[in-house]
Amino acid sequence: MKVTFIIKKAAKRYDTESMATIYVRFRNGRQLDSVAPTQLAINPNLWDDKDECVKTKAVCNEEMRTHINEEIRHLKTYIEKVYQQEKETINKEWLKITLDKFYHPEKYFMPEQVVIKPTTGELFDEFLNKHPLSEVRKKNFRVVKRALLRYELYVRETKRGQKDFVLDVDLVTPDTLRDMWDFFQNEYQYYELYPSIYETIPEKRTPQPRSKNTLIDCFSRIRTFFLWCFDNKHTTNRPFDKFPIEECTYGTPYYITLEERDRIFNADLSATPQLAIQRDIFIFQTLIGCRVSDLYRMTKLNVVNEAIEYIPKKTKEGNPVTVRVPL
Repeated sequence: MKVTFIIKKAAKRYDTESMATIYVRFRNGRQLDSVAPTQLAINPNLWDDKDECVKTKAVCNEEMRTHINEEIRHLKTYIEKVYQQEKETINKEWLKITLDKFYHPEKYFMPEQVVIKPTTGELFDEFLNKHPLSEVRKKNFRVVKRALLRYELYVRETKRGQKDFVLDVDLVTPDTLRDMWDFFQNEYQYYELYPSIYETIPEKRTPQPRSKNTLIDCFSRIRTFFLWCFDNKHTTNRPFDKFPIEECTYGTPYYITLEERDRIFNADLSATPQLAIQRDIFIFQTLIGCRVSDLYRMTKLNVVNEAIEYIPKKTKEGNPVTVRVPL
């Protein structure tokens, strides 16, 4: 059984306007070879025939790229799951009907019908939409989500007998988490060994070695996601109950003295203007004591009666307090 995505319209040089429907092709050995249209469309010059997604280096709207690539992954997972449930009864119309069920599930709902579980990726998206998180934290959680999806592909690629492996929140065990930890720890080594994984779910930067503190931070986020799934009745599984996460360990902090600060401030950095700007930002921040995120939002309007006034973002929504720093 194989699910692939194609377009039938050839790309024309300099054509940035025309659109082509993305089709899904389902092959089941020699028994069945069906093609049906999805509800996705793309300019042919942006389509990667080999990797069946928007070209990684294509200059295009990022929202469109994410939407198409995510829906293709969801469709592929959905078709594969439905196939496992209905493989004894499929026929020439099966693919067309399956796509219709994906896009219009309300037409096929029956009380006794088995509801197809959302994937871990879909649950993670729901978690990000419903769980109160700042945009910065959402961005960090999305990095973890992509790593989880790559782990799923890694297991399919490398584990014997697990070509159809699905990362199911109901089936994750402490052993799964230990295997996942090993993947997160060594992912930087897999980038060249399994390039297709990183073409399917790319990162802007090449994976780098992760420190123990970084791994602890990643798994704390995964634990938060699993607890949310448990609290919201998406699973009864609590794999982290038997997978304790250590506290991050840090070295002894060292602080510069006022004299050292003044030496930095008075240093001649005229040969490196960009470094001089970073120095000024650093010195200014040490004097007013705000977070970098608050500092970057400041304008001249924050200077009020010979003082800087601002509301820290961390308290803005819950308990807004104006901070006043005399200049």
